[in-house]
Amino acid sequence: MVSKKKELQLQAVVTTQSQWEEMLLTKGVTVIDVYQAWCGPCKAVVNLFRKLKTEYGEDELLQFAVDGKIIAIVRGANAPLLSKKVIELVEEERKIVAGEIERPEVKELVFLEEKNSDTFAEESQLDEGATYTVAIIKPDAVTDGRVEEVKQKIIEAGFGIAAAEEKILTEEQIREFYSHKTEQPDFEDFVQFMMSGPCYILIVSQKQAADDSVPNWKELSESDENPLDESESQKLSRLGEFLETENMLNVCDVQDSMEEASRQLAFFFPTFGKKKTGQNAERTLALIRPSVLKECKSTVLQKIKDDGFTIVLQREIILTEEQAREFYKEHENKDYFPALLEQMTSGPTLALALVRENAVQRWRDLLGPKTLEEAKEKCPTSLRAQYAIDNVPLNQLHGSSSPDQAQKELEFFFPMEHTLAVIKPSALKEHKDDIIQEVTNAGFIVSEMKEMCFTHEMAEQFYKNHEGKPFFDQLVNYMSEGPSMVMILSKENAVEEWRQLMGPVDPEAAKMCSPNSIRAQFAQDILRNAVHGSSNKEHALKSIEYVFGEINSENLSHK
Repeated sequence: MVSKKKELQLQAVVTTQSQWEEMLLTKGVTVIDVYQAWCGPCKAVVNLFRKLKTEYGEDELLQFAVDGKIIAIVRGANAPLLSKKVIELVEEERKIVAGEIERPEVKELVFLEEKNSDTFAEESQLDEGATYTVAIIKPDAVTDGRVEEVKQKIIEAGFGIAAAEEKILTEEQIREFYSHKTEQPDFEDFVQFMMSGPCYILIVSQKQAADDSVPNWKELSESDENPLDESESQKLSRLGEFLETENMLNVCDVQDSMEEASRQLAFFFPTFGKKKTGQNAERTLALIRPSVLKECKSTVLQKIKDDGFTIVLQREIILTEEQAREFYKEHENKDYFPALLEQMTSGPTLALALVRENAVQRWRDLLGPKTLEEAKEKCPTSLRAQYAIDNVPLNQLHGSSSPDQAQKELEFFFPMEHTLAVIKPSALKEHKDDIIQEVTNAGFIVSEMKEMCFTHEMAEQFYKNHEGKPFFDQLVNYMSEGPSMVMILSKENAVEEWRQLMGPVDPEAAKMCSPNSIRAQFAQDILRNAVHGSSNKEHALKSIEYVFGEINSENLSHK
């Protein structure tokens, strides 16, 4: 009897991180199709690409994606620039094929967006002997690839660049930033121009003389209305001549007014110059109640970030009446308690764990008085006054009253989690102490720890959810070849944060997108990738029980 042919699966839909990691372990060539719903539509340049393919595709040099190397980057759907760049690259490729030149490669593409620049600004040491101002390199100069040229010329002219950020300005930001230009007849056209593409924002520094003026490298300073002292005149003359020679008058916008420069620094780099000692860093709980969460979530979050808070944890939750009563039990004898219960159970509430120096008091200062009448009368710029709801007598934002209260409230919304972590055999031999140090540095509590040898049968049971996968036998053999270190790690959001600390399952991918992760630093390959972690809370609980037996989670939390 002829056996029934086994169906071969050629295509799989990957929608979760665990499925992605499993897919990476499969041998062979994998073709990945990332849908437009994730990466964004490209309809604006479809016709351009079709035209270029028709005109330059006859010798198969134009493939749009070849060899896994980045050879050029064009930001935005700028058709003329795309066309120019593609044609240049095709001509360049002909020379490469002929052996005349080597293929260039962009070594790294980092998608850090604003985070990178903010970090740069925060970590920059504020030089008390220097003055600072903001410079904006305009969209056309960014599109033309002149950013590095402009930065280099600024440095060559004797100035420093303390921070830099590429940013697409919104209409609201442009109108606020350029409020001093609103009376100009072409202001509306200017707003549209500034929205046409990304700008580059720089913090430019210069050592001070005896005066306290902002560096006078301002290209647009053509007015003689304000007399300058001798030192300022010398600076302006030297820089003015340089900038005029370099034809940079229409490339940048800057300020030489101390007041305007300070406003712009706070606008684009709110944490610049703030010392990060870490000695007084605190955590506090913030609640955005249902009505404001629905209407103003993004603006409230932005105000929180602009004030220098870091949002380390967030959770959207619809409280039951029982949960609301428990959280606000100190208020149950107040007249407003029934209205408070009704409000807190009317829809989702956003709970945030905020971190910064003196976080508890600073958040309370931002919130303003508890009663809306007092907030509106005495602190109209406070958050509670700004986000008051008509005909609702209760304020819409909550903050912890003290550090001790903050800890209790954070535990209410972000209870301690436990996850299972394993240091695999090869990593245990060479990197045990380093990995444990990484764990403790990340704020995990090692609640339980033991060294154990997985038998072949134990490894099969431990990785049972991978049974039937092509790599299963290899994985079981590896895990049973020597001792492993098994730990219970405890922390708020422990499962997800441990997975982030581990990094991608493939160490090469980890080195690219998460270079500080454990796998990027200590893994050998996909099989010997240093560490293991539970994929979700349920899996963590089952794995902990399998290795350690029944454990009282309350006892773990207090170890």
